[in-house]
Amino acid sequence: MADAVIFDVDGTLVDTNYLHAVCWWEAFRQHGHGVDMADVHGAIGMGSDKLLDHLLPADRDRDADDDMRTAHRSLYATFWTRLRAFDGATDLLRACAGRGMEVVLASSAAAGELAALRAALDAYDAIGAATSSSEAEQSKPAPDIV
Repeated sequence: MADAVIFDVDGTLVDTNYLHAVCWWEAFRQHGHGVDMADVHGAIGMGSDKLLDHLLPADRDRDADDDMRTAHRSLYATFWTRLRAFDGATDLLRACAGRGMEVVLASSAAAGELAALRAALDAYDAIGAATSSSEAEQSKPAPDIV
């Protein structure tokens, strides 16, 4: 039996993908970029630097990239208190912990966002450790599951 289990949180244990898509879509719109929602949705899961490069023109004014990230974070933060864990997610974490495994959350989310995701899970008793984007050297290169 394994000693530990690592779970992604954002979009895997907590229902967030569509919220991220809408917030990125609006952040792009606010900065003059018309990006189709379906394209945004297909890129959710990439690190923001990769997502911007994937969805926006290469010759864009990159000085606005930080402003778009800030817009996305601000828009998404309005949903933090309403985030919802997928059915069974909390039970899964507790079942793993109950079998003696250390439960670790790994997320590309920033620390504040990870705290909101953990609150949505409401499984503090089962989570042994968590890591956020502040502890990674590079963002996730693709929206695929690792």
